[in-house]
Amino acid sequence: MQKKIYHSLLPLLFFALISGCVLTGCKEDDPTIPYILTQEDIQIVTPENGFAATIGQPFKIEVETVSDEGVTYQWYLNGAVISQTKNLEYTFKSAGEYDFRLIAKQGELTYEYTCHITVSDEKQEEQGPSAYITKVLDFMPAVGQFTNTMPEYEEGDTQESMNAKVLKAIGNGNRGMISLGGFGGYVVVGFDHTIENVPGKRDFRVLGNAFDAAENPSPNAPEGGSCEPGVIMVAYDANKNGIPDDDEWYEIAGSSHHNPAQELWYQKAVDNGNDVDILYDYEITYYRPQNEPATEEERDTYIRWEDNRGNSGYKVKNIYHDQCYYPLWAGDELTLKGTRLPQNGIDEGVEGNYYFVLYKFLYGYADNATNNSDESAIDIDWAVDKDGNKANLPGVDFIRIHTGVNQENGWLGECSTEISGVEDLHILGIDINTRQ
Repeated sequence: MQKKIYHSLLPLLFFALISGCVLTGCKEDDPTIPYILTQEDIQIVTPENGFAATIGQPFKIEVETVSDEGVTYQWYLNGAVISQTKNLEYTFKSAGEYDFRLIAKQGELTYEYTCHITVSDEKQEEQGPSAYITKVLDFMPAVGQFTNTMPEYEEGDTQESMNAKVLKAIGNGNRGMISLGGFGGYVVVGFDHTIENVPGKRDFRVLGNAFDAAENPSPNAPEGGSCEPGVIMVAYDANKNGIPDDDEWYEIAGSSHHNPAQELWYQKAVDNGNDVDILYDYEITYYRPQNEPATEEERDTYIRWEDNRGNSGYKVKNIYHDQCYYPLWAGDELTLKGTRLPQNGIDEGVEGNYYFVLYKFLYGYADNATNNSDESAIDIDWAVDKDGNKANLPGVDFIRIHTGVNQENGWLGECSTEISGVEDLHILGIDINTRQ
């Protein structure tokens, strides 16, 4: 890398002559500035072949100076100030030719520099498709103890800004985390390519934060711990209009889709009194709370809900999370719908000691198996239509995930699906056979 100096567009020679001294000779006149800079004391470092940037990728310009004492910086693009830092970081939204202007000031002295940047999208084309989420089309969590914190809601946020926060957290290979809250909370993500449906193989993996119980008091218990399954739906963009149309969605038929009784923990759940039915058309409506609870009684009747089965009740606010549990950018009523899974949470504690275990479904759900398990990977061939018939998709362009279980688990709170990413296994070179 070579250094180039971009010289001032407004030479200061005349200033130096009328002041009666060279610029570096004025130190004694202004004792507050230890070192008075000259034009050549500020350098913009640039590659030998000039600056090249890629749309959507952070672009940086570094500035080297002899001294930073008393110096301020302003970067301009198209006449507008875009940064007041010494080094610039900027992300271009479109390709083209751009000119940046840097103005550095030290006391009464002003130095001006320009540099030219060529912006293209060639880098993405050279690298090929991304294995990760590249867009978030929608995000609406249900009521939950992590709602408005994962990601964080800030006053003035809109649906668009919350979508952007989700993309920042779990898109482009980032492994942050978002919470979908209780039943029905969802996220819709997309990719820069179609994830291929390879026969006999699992095609993508949904990353969550499921983990096994450390010491389940129940002897010979099946696998479980914190498994908060999310129902997965997939869409193939058949008409190539860039959006998932209503008639393009198909559900991944996980292990409970046709027969919940095959789950290894099913009888334990029945004996525990859990609701073990699977409902394909479940709806629940949450109502925005008028205020935040101040007493234990108000915590127990925090957020009212009703479902399409004639049931109603309240979502409790626990003592561990004090923010509002209702998504603050939503309206006063929030209706969410989708397939509802059997309740998999059981208190396995003994002698009054609570030990809640959320048992693992066999396969086919998000945030249900650990991220290094084959069962966190999904075969597109598992997709079915509303009548249970195979969809036979060539691939998928969009994925929708919603929290599938409607259950409170004592001090643990609601069952809430968490997501930290989606990966195209074929691009990553990960080979996992499908279930037989």
